[in-house]
Amino acid sequence: MSNHCAINSCDLCCHEQHSLWSELICHVPLAVVSLAFAFIFLSLTFFVGLALPEDAVSFGYHVLFHSFHYLHIIVSVAGAALTYFRFATSWFAGIMVALIAPTFFCILSDILLPALSGRLLGVDMEVHVCFFQLYDAINLFVFMAMGLLAGLALSKTPNSITRIASYFHSAHTLISSMASVFYMVAHGFDSWFESMGILFLFMFVAVILPCTLSDIVVPFYCARGIRK
Repeated sequence: MSNHCAINSCDLCCHEQHSLWSELICHVPLAVVSLAFAFIFLSLTFFVGLALPEDAVSFGYHVLFHSFHYLHIIVSVAGAALTYFRFATSWFAGIMVALIAPTFFCILSDILLPALSGRLLGVDMEVHVCFFQLYDAINLFVFMAMGLLAGLALSKTPNSITRIASYFHSAHTLISSMASVFYMVAHGFDSWFESMGILFLFMFVAVILPCTLSDIVVPFYCARGIRK
């Protein structure tokens, strides 16, 4: 195994020498900044929505959630493929890892953890998993394929792969933050601003853990296990 550091957003953590805890600590600033931007954007849309009919605002939140959720799938699958093919060359295993792990963690980050957070705060949150809806599932499969294609293409640029992967991971964290907060307001959490502090904490957990596992930890250790 090479002694080079594995792909990461801060270029300080070496996956071969650090624990999952170290990786999470390494990505704390990125998650905090991404969530800050997500809440700023959410606040702006909420302010604009005060002048619009309630139905239009609700529909707009649903559109924003689905858009960011689909984009989350692209960058997550691409990021996982980049990490995996940095350390292993098995095409079949790499494709499986790049498709399955990000899909699970995207659902966890964008839907299940936000829904759980709302319920912990006393809101009767709706659980909407897009894969259970035909047209949503078709869209998701298309974006998964596009993310895989992007990841495979970028993995063939070894001279700049670390820098490219850093960009993808940064985009992944920001888009995941957007998807998580817009899921909240699109599925029942109308008074989010009254619990903004504790909600920021919940969303922090919902973003940093799945994103780090999806982009870095799972594909890296799968690749290392296959190479042994």
